[in-house]
Amino acid sequence: MSTIAKALGLLDLFSDAQPALGLTDVQRLSGRDKATVHRHLVALEQAGFLEQDASTRAYRLGPALTRLAGMRVRTVPEVEMLRTVIGNLSREAGELVHVSRLQGFDLVHVHHAEEHEHPVRVSFDAYGLPPLFATASGKAYLAFSPGGVLDLALADPRTRLPGAPAPQRIEIEAELKQIATRGYARNRDGLRLGVSSVAIPVFDAAGRAFATCSIAYPTGRGGKATEAHLARLLMQRGEEISQAMGGSVPQHIVQLWTPAQERAAS
Repeated sequence: MSTIAKALGLLDLFSDAQPALGLTDVQRLSGRDKATVHRHLVALEQAGFLEQDASTRAYRLGPALTRLAGMRVRTVPEVEMLRTVIGNLSREAGELVHVSRLQGFDLVHVHHAEEHEHPVRVSFDAYGLPPLFATASGKAYLAFSPGGVLDLALADPRTRLPGAPAPQRIEIEAELKQIATRGYARNRDGLRLGVSSVAIPVFDAAGRAFATCSIAYPTGRGGKATEAHLARLLMQRGEEISQAMGGSVPQHIVQLWTPAQERAAS
């Protein structure tokens, strides 16, 4: 690994839980010698990637990162950010992968990919997405949002299919709790007979759910084993998807999405 890569790699040590780190902290977390760490921190500070608090001497992320992040948002279309990761996920899953953003309580299409050769495919309308409570995507969003969001969604008739009654609070709360524990939402023949899906939330830079990513597949392709396989692929890509959209996945969600054997080995 080059000297530049090693220095920039120190930026990954900063997080919501650890927004400020001293020299000793960085040395301990990186496992490098003190002189090398100090040299890298000074170089990063001079470049504006870090700044040092004059009173505590601790380092935190610097203004250059804000400028570069803003430039990326302005100059790189969101679809372009997602194209590679969603295309790869679709090829790996062999199914339709779809990213949608929440505007109010409407699911709005952002990008989708269908990179497979199956003759039987899910019919997909990017401009006619169903309402929140009728989809795995909508429930994934609600399960990882603050409780007040559910109150607002239940009060808004646009969040359910036309003519459908409002979900029973006790039932929907129980379902959302299961989703939050499991890490993903699922929908089997719930919206259309013969179509199933799994979905996860996508998080913004503040770690708040603001979009979703789902995999839709013909129910006839398989049962619980297929669902578990596709959900696992989706959760494995969860951090990459949020990062592609400029976001950051909260650490407890990262842990939830990490297989038990990987957590045990870390």
